[in-house]
Amino acid sequence: MSKPFLYFDTETTDIQIKDLIQLAFVTDTDVKLNMYFKPKQDIAFAAMAVHHITPEFLADKPYLEEAKLPLENIDPDFIGETLEDYLHFLADKYIWVAHNVDFDLEVMERKGIKIPNTICTLKLARNMFYDGDHDIESYALQFLRYYLGLYKTEDLDHNTAHDALSDVYFLRDLFHYMQEHSTLSAENMILISKEPQFMRQMTFGKYAGKTLEDIARTDRGYLEWIVDTMADKADLQWNAKRVLGNDLKLF
Repeated sequence: MSKPFLYFDTETTDIQIKDLIQLAFVTDTDVKLNMYFKPKQDIAFAAMAVHHITPEFLADKPYLEEAKLPLENIDPDFIGETLEDYLHFLADKYIWVAHNVDFDLEVMERKGIKIPNTICTLKLARNMFYDGDHDIESYALQFLRYYLGLYKTEDLDHNTAHDALSDVYFLRDLFHYMQEHSTLSAENMILISKEPQFMRQMTFGKYAGKTLEDIARTDRGYLEWIVDTMADKADLQWNAKRVLGNDLKLF
């Protein structure tokens, strides 16, 4: 697959309705966008506490459906006129990369933008980075930025407290690091991104901190119980099946 990559992030009103209020992306060329939109839903206070985007700030911003196409940093191959047409064009041309892409993908789909090819750096990170037979402390984008030393060579102009545009620059740095430190092709990355998140250990309950392999050796029935009952924890179920030997394919 020879498509170029587009690194994106969204900010939303909350984690339930997920109404889009900011979309930011960059590519490996000069294509870039950072736009704010007036939502049709109220912004949750919990969301404001994370992204610091307020209703007052968005009061004079357009709805996505009414937003005009920016005049700068537009892909030179685009010949349309509207922002929505532009996003559909980009969805077809690029492989879209995000950290926890399933969330951002749902945000875009709720706005009618379907993106066929995506890569999740969160899922890649959970496959690539570990501490012995355990997961590392965190797989959050900002944690990885420091854990991998990416901050040492980044452009300081990109460093802004939790903001979608800053995050996509950090995301691009992370993705480049992953490309340089693995032999995974884009196709491999896309396949991994379609799988559940890889987990090496329990994070709650009586076996918190224990690896799934250790639990399988000492209390196999506990993992079988997870498989049978925890439908609301699909990632954990999948990993329990993996450890129990259900021949799930990993990359």
